Amino acid sequence: MPVGRDTTCGGEPVEQGTERVERTAPRVESGKTSILVPVFNNVACVTLLHRSLTRHTTDHPYELILIDNHSTEPGMAALYDTLGDDPRVKILRNATNLGFGKANNRGLRESSGAFIALINSDMFFLEPWLGPALELFAADPGCAAVQGMVLLPEEGAPLAAWKTQTCGARFDADGLPQYHLPGLVADDPAVQALTTLEAFMGTGVILRRSVLEEVGFFDEDYDIVFMEDTDLSLRISAAGYRIRFAPQVRLVHLHSASMPYLSQEAYDRSRRANLALYRCKWPAERVRAIVAAQKLRQ
Repeated sequence: MPVGRDTTCGGEPVEQGTERVERTAPRVESGKTSILVPVFNNVACVTLLHRSLTRHTTDHPYELILIDNHSTEPGMAALYDTLGDDPRVKILRNATNLGFGKANNRGLRESSGAFIALINSDMFFLEPWLGPALELFAADPGCAAVQGMVLLPEEGAPLAAWKTQTCGARFDADGLPQYHLPGLVADDPAVQALTTLEAFMGTGVILRRSVLEEVGFFDEDYDIVFMEDTDLSLRISAAGYRIRFAPQVRLVHLHSASMPYLSQEAYDRSRRANLALYRCKWPAERVRAIVAAQKLRQ
């Protein structure tokens, strides 16, 4: 499966269809969703994610693939031993911190679902979420991605009063992604409509596997984290597919709860390098042309 690497800005070419592991890829199962979660420490968050996923994902088959980026926190090994008792859970361990894109790429290669959900380790569910996304894929063959509503928890407030972190992404005049409809309460009419998006975020989104096989997954020239999700989103749009926002798909994000485990130096380096690569691959005029073509297809 291609990994989305682009030689335009200095990346090394990768032969299309080449696997990074010497084994037979899992057989893709129609109707199954593979949930990919890169993990770097944080026992409490991963535990909460698994418990909420088990409780609120009962209507459709799924597998949970945890890609551990060389966690060092005491308790992670014991947690994985416990989670390993769940036959739906697969745990992949990396010898180093591969970052967001490479970890997800490894998870994809090990997955067997016809749909791929990207979920952060510091997210959890309060209600069923997968069914509405799969219904949308079934109704719209041209839909490649379904973005959910990402909410920020507010202690003591009812769920309807929690505010959105994002409902996907839009592009500014410089071709850079910005949160779409942030800061609105969950029952605001503005976030209740099924809409077509300019881009998705790298979490709380479900992707059609067949489209990833066509356009490639994450570009591994990007550093640990930042912009690789927008890069993938643009490749999907450039290929002529739609990205939809489904308000019935709601997830809660303990925003950046996993970030203290990454040094500020590493995070800042990653942001600088990835922004430079993104600007090289996706100049503003190219982004504007893709967005304009999107609007014509709506």
